Amino acid sequence: MDQSYPSIKPNQEILTYEPTADEKKAKIGKYTIRRLFEGELDEQDNAAINKFLEEAGPFQNPIWTRPQILRFLQANNFKKDQTIQTMQQYEEWVKTLPISFDQQVEQFLKAGIIYIQGRDHSYRPIIVLNAYKVNFNEMSLEQYLKGLTYFLQVVVNDMMVPGRVENWVILIDLDYKGMIGLQINALKQVMSYLQNNYRSRLYKMFIFNTTMMLNVTWNMAKLFLEEITQQKIIFVKGDVKQLFQSVNQEQIEERFGGTQRNRVEFWPPSVVSANFRKNA
Repeated sequence: MDQSYPSIKPNQEILTYEPTADEKKAKIGKYTIRRLFEGELDEQDNAAINKFLEEAGPFQNPIWTRPQILRFLQANNFKKDQTIQTMQQYEEWVKTLPISFDQQVEQFLKAGIIYIQGRDHSYRPIIVLNAYKVNFNEMSLEQYLKGLTYFLQVVVNDMMVPGRVENWVILIDLDYKGMIGLQINALKQVMSYLQNNYRSRLYKMFIFNTTMMLNVTWNMAKLFLEEITQQKIIFVKGDVKQLFQSVNQEQIEERFGGTQRNRVEFWPPSVVSANFRKNA
């Protein structure tokens, strides 16, 4: 990372926020999952880490802190061999970082394909992804991943607070259109890329303006997602109440049912409203 963005950095209110027990660890479907990994781990977490280290051996790379190991264990349903494999893949990916801010990255970020919208009640960053703008005939998969990596590293470095804010909310707009040029194989690669390199970061994903044909595409695409991830995804069909249970309307654009004007400029990143409180 060669740039910092003060306008989106956490203020004192966020830096001193005390998460609830449910924000730290919660039950999703049949799974009990940890959402916040940094800070004090409980007895069950430490036992799982110790068991894994005894069976898999020590890891010399300093990126493997106990919380980071737990992220990968949880994402792999505590399966030893699968966890080791994904940790090795992650080590190779980390070697490609940081991504430099260049003309290609800037073009991607200013196109409005993905941008920062605000924060929810628990100060999690809200990210908007205009999936209908994705066109692999105009930009290569490698270019998308490069821009996406830079963007998400900004979110992690400038918006997260370890032990307090470690997840994000994603709003996806399909605009009732087909995702032009979005081949299933490319979609699989993007989803795998996000799962492998940003473990346990997704809090919820809301998908807007879908069609019957896109529902079929989704049913194919979700086969590449882990079960826990699937349970975090919500299709919004007219009623936006579920979104605003955890997000103030001032944080959301009008097109998603909020009160904020629809964005026309997307980079540099900004958080328009400082009102993160529950709706009156």
